[in-house]
Amino acid sequence: MNPRTRPPHGAALRRRTRAALPLLLLGLLPLPAPAAPASTPAVTASAPAADFIAIDTAQRAALGVRVAEVRASASASLSLPARVVVPAAAQAVVAAPSSGVLTRVAAAPGDAVRRGQLLGEMRSSEVARLQRERDDARTRYELARRQSERDSALLREGVIAQSRAQAAAAQQRQAASLLHERELALRLLGGGAGIDGRVRLLAPIDGVVAQAHALPGQRVDAGTALFHVVRPDMLALEIDATAAQAAELRAGAAVDIEQADARGVLLAVPPALSSGQSVVLRASLSRPGSLRAGALAQARVQLPARPGLYAVPPSALTRIGGREVVLLAQPQGFRVVPVHTVSRLSDAVIVSGPLHAGESIAASGVAAIKSAAGMRP
Repeated sequence: MNPRTRPPHGAALRRRTRAALPLLLLGLLPLPAPAAPASTPAVTASAPAADFIAIDTAQRAALGVRVAEVRASASASLSLPARVVVPAAAQAVVAAPSSGVLTRVAAAPGDAVRRGQLLGEMRSSEVARLQRERDDARTRYELARRQSERDSALLREGVIAQSRAQAAAAQQRQAASLLHERELALRLLGGGAGIDGRVRLLAPIDGVVAQAHALPGQRVDAGTALFHVVRPDMLALEIDATAAQAAELRAGAAVDIEQADARGVLLAVPPALSSGQSVVLRASLSRPGSLRAGALAQARVQLPARPGLYAVPPSALTRIGGREVVLLAQPQGFRVVPVHTVSRLSDAVIVSGPLHAGESIAASGVAAIKSAAGMRP
């Protein structure tokens, strides 16, 4: 055997094993992680859904974080889209009482009218027929009345039997009923005293003529709307709200439209949805301000007063872990506080949650805090 390939003796083998053992142990030890660059600020945070984000004062300044004070709010309001309408009690439609021809139009859109004022005239053959029947009924009534008076006198003298006087009195009552019926029919159609078929169209309420669908010489059918009269001082609001918003409101809540200096009160909260899947709220206006019928506006409806409401800047609200939250300032960072939005105003959001008036919350740089903590902005 070649001396160079001869296995080592026991003593030599033990020396070689002791020399290699430290190297083997060194290879089993984990290598140290590389140190982060000194220029990269690190934010200490737990999992993205944690309730605390650790961040010091220098890091706040580097991320542009500004804080705002939580303000107590005894009441809140909802800003909802609304339409200005005229309530049914403040409008009236003058329609053609029968078929005929318009002979005169005495009012135009925008004219102020008084109750009983003439709006127009028309001629109708049906009205002329009723006038003739009324005069016939009046004549029959006069004959029956005179006959009943004569028979009553003869009965007192004992000339005729009582049954004859009773029959005459019954005929008089029948004639009176028929005359009353004919006169009532003529009054409903606006007919006059003569037999001329003339119909006078009169304003049923005080107000302003909003629409006039009438021209002289125009032939119209019975029931055709000719004049629309409204009271411009009596306006109302139709307010659209979601089912969740409507559940927060109560009848009697104050309503205002700041831009038009208008004030009112909520009349009712319907229990059913409209065809547009919204709840249409009705409100009356005690002070219409500069509003006009048909206008669109943004109405502010007051919510019932309750404790535990706070006003925060709109920029302070964010979402973390599927929850709407604010970041409450702490000495070592920010605590994540879940809140519930009650209403949104132009310059603030009214929320409820475990907050206290005077506490500080992050109002700017909220997205930077979340990004630095490994959360989705």
